[in-house]
Amino acid sequence: MKRISAIICVIMMAVALMAPAAFAAEDTNDAAATAKTDLELVNSSPEDGATGVAVDNLSVKMRFNKDVKPASDKIKKANAKQFKLVDSEGKNIPIKIYYSEKEEGLILVAADVYSGGTKNAIKGDEEYTLTVGRNFQATDGSTTGQKVTVTMKTINQGRSTAIYMVLMVLMMVGMVFFTLRSTKKAEKKKQEEREFKEGVNPYKEAKKSGKSVAEVVAKENKKKAKKEEAIRKQKEAEAAIEAEIIEKIRRESNKRVSLPRPISAKGSDLKLKVVTDAGHKVEAAEQREIKSNKGTTNPKNQSGKSRNKKNKGKGKKKK
Repeated sequence: MKRISAIICVIMMAVALMAPAAFAAEDTNDAAATAKTDLELVNSSPEDGATGVAVDNLSVKMRFNKDVKPASDKIKKANAKQFKLVDSEGKNIPIKIYYSEKEEGLILVAADVYSGGTKNAIKGDEEYTLTVGRNFQATDGSTTGQKVTVTMKTINQGRSTAIYMVLMVLMMVGMVFFTLRSTKKAEKKKQEEREFKEGVNPYKEAKKSGKSVAEVVAKENKKKAKKEEAIRKQKEAEAAIEAEIIEKIRRESNKRVSLPRPISAKGSDLKLKVVTDAGHKVEAAEQREIKSNKGTTNPKNQSGKSRNKKNKGKGKKKK
């Protein structure tokens, strides 16, 4: 009896000693699990549930809250198996995964339509789903802990093509309409100008309209007067605009000086040099006149008669 009691006491003491370690281990595992599953998808482009996605170059840009560049090639291969793109019938579409080197947490998942030498065409008006598995790892080893899905629907190309063709037809019809309209207006304007210059036959117009010749003539005169007045106003307006432009150009080209200022005011050290002739000072005005008359056949202030007389006198002296 005593032996059994001793065995029971030893067992109870062993359980008491192992219990705290077990609870501590459980708490540690829970903390580790929490730390490993805090990887989350922040946003994607296109977003989940998006419609009208382009058929060409179908791809999904995914941004996570952590750096997701694989720490090793082994992890990179393991992560590649976590991505899956399928159509509405569950058909698997080959994909390629690109990790951004510049932006942390950014991944591009693109449909590989030419994988394996065959074309895996992306269809229009079709729903595609991209799934990221729960074991997808970030750089620090953490995972999402749950599947992440992005569902999108491609654009209906047949409908888009039909709408495009309708718009093209409407545009062509509009171009033809406005061209005919402008041509008709130009022809009408030419007809009015021709009638204004040549005039209207009052007898023919009276017979056509049922009015008297006097009424037709009065109406035509009134019309001509109105036309002449419009032409006069247009010419006056054009002349005013032209005069304003000319005046503006003249004002901009003319440079005005507020007050006369000496050259020295600008810091110049240029000085006037006085030239003397046989010991006599020559005035600046006389100096300019000498320079201007030098080497010319028509000296200043000398008429034709005086020149002839002078030349005649020189001829006699030579004889």
